[in-house]
Amino acid sequence: MKRLIPVFILAGIVVIIVVVLVNAVKPFSFGKSIRIITTPTTTFQSGPVILEAIHTQAKLETVAMVFANDQDVSKGWGLEVIGEVVCRENITYLGYYTVTAGVDLQEITSSDILITNDGIPAQTLITITLPTATILHVDPDTQRSRVVHQDVSIISQLCGTKLPEMVLEAQVKIEEYATNAALQKGILRMAQEQAGLELQQLLVNIGFPNVFLQYSE
Repeated sequence: MKRLIPVFILAGIVVIIVVVLVNAVKPFSFGKSIRIITTPTTTFQSGPVILEAIHTQAKLETVAMVFANDQDVSKGWGLEVIGEVVCRENITYLGYYTVTAGVDLQEITSSDILITNDGIPAQTLITITLPTATILHVDPDTQRSRVVHQDVSIISQLCGTKLPEMVLEAQVKIEEYATNAALQKGILRMAQEQAGLELQQLLVNIGFPNVFLQYSE
C-alpha cells in the first residue's frame, strides 16, 4: 500500500498540469463575445471626399467684365490773384478696368452639402448650397489707360505739376465707376451661376453625376 501512495501523488500532479494547460489555451473573452465576420462590410464617406474636392478649387473666378471711362480732374494751387489761383492744371484721364467676380469655395461647409442615397457614387444625389459671389478683383489695364488731354498754367515752370496726384484721383473714380457698372449688369448673379456649372463638372469628373445646386441670396 505504501508503494501505491507515490503513484497516486504522481497521477494527481499530472491531472493538475493537464487542467492548467487546457485553461491556458482558452481564448480570453474579457467579458465580450468574439464574432467572426464572414461577409466584408463597406463604409462610404462621400461627404468628406466631396468637400475636399471642392476646397481644392479655392476661389472660382468665373466672370470678368471690362469697362472704360474718362475722368476730368482740375486742380488749382499757389498764389491767388483777383480770385484766381496762379497755378492750375486740368487733365482728362481715360481708364480701362477689368472687374472679376467669383465664389470662394472655402466658405462651403459640410452643412451646405446634402447627400442622399450615399453608397454608389453614380446613384448618389448631392445638393450643394453655394455661397454668395463677390467682387474679387478690379484691375487697371495699364497698357491702355492714359492721360488723353492736359492743360497747364502759363507759368508752369514755376508752378510745377500735380499730374501724379490727379491721375490717382481719376483712377479711383473710374475704379468706382467700373465696380458699380459691373454690379448693375448682374456680375454677381452670373458669377454664382457659372461657379455652379463648374462645380457640377468638377463632381462629375470624380464620379458624382447627380449634383443639384442652390444659391444663397
